[in-house]
Amino acid sequence: MKKITLLIASFTILCFSLQAQEELVSKKGFKILPEAGDIALGVDFAPFINTLNFMGGTSTGPRMSFGDGLSIFGKYYAKEDLAFRIKLAVNHVSNTENGYVIDQSIVGPGDGDVVMDEATFSYSRMSLGLGIEKRRGHGRLQGYYGADLFFELTDGAAGKVNSNYSVEYANPYDAFHIDPSSTDFINGGSFDNPKRITEVEQGYAMGFGLRAFIGVEYFIAPKISIGGELGWGAAYQIGFDGSTTSEEWFEDKVRTTTVKNGGLDDQFIIGTTGSNQGFFENNGYNTWLGLNGNINIIFHF
Repeated sequence: MKKITLLIASFTILCFSLQAQEELVSKKGFKILPEAGDIALGVDFAPFINTLNFMGGTSTGPRMSFGDGLSIFGKYYAKEDLAFRIKLAVNHVSNTENGYVIDQSIVGPGDGDVVMDEATFSYSRMSLGLGIEKRRGHGRLQGYYGADLFFELTDGAAGKVNSNYSVEYANPYDAFHIDPSSTDFINGGSFDNPKRITEVEQGYAMGFGLRAFIGVEYFIAPKISIGGELGWGAAYQIGFDGSTTSEEWFEDKVRTTTVKNGGLDDQFIIGTTGSNQGFFENNGYNTWLGLNGNINIIFHF
């Protein structure tokens, strides 16, 4: 009887040991890999790495800049090897430029003083992805693959020429200054005609598509992993017209005119970026199309 009891006890201990090895627990007994019902939160770590890309020159000191848009994502594990995921990126870029021109309100002593024109350039982009992820692996190293459906909305595009912008001019129009000294922020210098641009809306675009992905994760601690992911996709963009507003002196008063401009293009894109007017262009925020990569750090709860 004692032998049977000892055998049962030994078998039980062996089973628990094998189960512990199979479940991958830490020395303190915490499970390392995600389980059914777990929720994960992650962030693309690439922008932080790019921050370490110092750039400098003879006329400027070192500076740091985020080269890519920052995206966050979450997962819900329906099973240990199956997860549903959501990914969100919201980016807005805005910068201001100044131009100095002769102050035309001064006549006589003090003539030659300068005043400042100010232009604000901006564009924004929102991306939302919903997907499913299948997982498999051995030990701490886990591979996964799946697909995301995504939607994007953009207003303007990267680059000064393609950004939305508005200008506040220091010198106003009047009967004595029908062509006031003003800064042409796009072409440089001053305007070569009495009409000057006050606002440009480049137009907005909506896009949707499908992205396949494959990746790998390594669990460095219980429920904490780092990994890399590659994706490739196809998308369609619908562009909408923008507008350009200008002002001029006409019939003894300031006349403001707004006309439509071409806006953003309609595009169908597979795997690579398209024309430089689309929000799929590789302008630092292209995290969906092409054989692009992400470096992720993920926390599971």
